[in-house]
Amino acid sequence: MVVVDQFSKACKLIPLKGSPTAMQTAEAMFQHVFRNFGLPEDIVSDRGSQFTSRMWMSLCEQFGINVSLSSGYHPQSNGQAEHLNQEIQRFLRSYCSREQQRWSEFLPWAK
Repeated sequence: MVVVDQFSKACKLIPLKGSPTAMQTAEAMFQHVFRNFGLPEDIVSDRGSQFTSRMWMSLCEQFGINVSLSSGYHPQSNGQAEHLNQEIQRFLRSYCSREQQRWSEFLPWAK
């Protein structure tokens, strides 16, 4: 999962296996982002099922976080994260071509 602070442009890369559930996403956000940087005012995400679930929406509402979903047909509306995703994919393809199972070990170097 790629988390980008829209103000500072700082990023946090969180390795997750497969498509995480809303609960797994919430746990990762609390462990890697909220705990270290505090609760954000706004979260802009894609329309993945983990971000459109009632559980995620309810959790964000309880913490006073505004949730915005990017357009499904216009991923550029979340441009910083989309651009970063492309760069990370390029990096991992070059460094993990022989050891694809170890991609998460190389993730800190992509940052």
